[in-house]
Amino acid sequence: MKRDQNPISFNNNKNNSNPNSSNFAEKIGLSIHAPVEWQKIIPPQELQGLVESGDQVGIHVLIGDIRKSAFLMKESISSKRFALITRDFMKAVKDAASKNEGWFDKFTGDGFIIYWIYGDNRNQQKYISEILSFCDALLSIFPEVMDEYRTNSTNFPADIGLSLGVDSGLCTLVNIEDLNVIGPPVVGASRMVAEAEPFEALFNVSIGTWLNKDKERLAKDYGICIERKYIKTAEYGETGQEAYSVRFQK
Repeated sequence: MKRDQNPISFNNNKNNSNPNSSNFAEKIGLSIHAPVEWQKIIPPQELQGLVESGDQVGIHVLIGDIRKSAFLMKESISSKRFALITRDFMKAVKDAASKNEGWFDKFTGDGFIIYWIYGDNRNQQKYISEILSFCDALLSIFPEVMDEYRTNSTNFPADIGLSLGVDSGLCTLVNIEDLNVIGPPVVGASRMVAEAEPFEALFNVSIGTWLNKDKERLAKDYGICIERKYIKTAEYGETGQEAYSVRFQK
């Protein structure tokens, strides 16, 4: 990961002809769903083979969530303006995922899902630097997004922010009207993002332990702070589940 290469492009033209369009996100097209994006990287025959065979494949799953987005929508001066800010941010997310070899699956109002297929377990560390770069870029730009929401709000809570959750492991590709990913990492990533604080990326143990072993170099070279923590989840309850907090210093 190179910190001098920002994977998100932004339109800083203050003279944008559309007064209702945010200037923080590059104006790019937003596809409806995943299949076209996946086929840019995975040959169609290979993709079709995975779907037809039902064979499991290693996938990194990242889920993002805007904290207190329902509150922001309720307190918006203009509902249309709120929708346009959210739309432009999601376009920037999709662009960043593409530049970091990820597949933007979909967004769900205030959240989104990204996948990286790494293949067999021997390649599990593949794409980790791209995922870190992706997280860094999104968390770096979100204060700018917050400013857009703030100018459109009658009230603004203190704990607005973007949270990210990451898990990885074996998944199955299933064609149910569209291309879908099914497997424990999808649930795991949702558990991570649910417990992540605003402006924190929370990684499951499968990736986190590897990052933790290299935390001194990551801190020195890239300003990435890794911290082991224990969180409560539906499966582990009071005993807690091991996870790894990733924060980016500027």
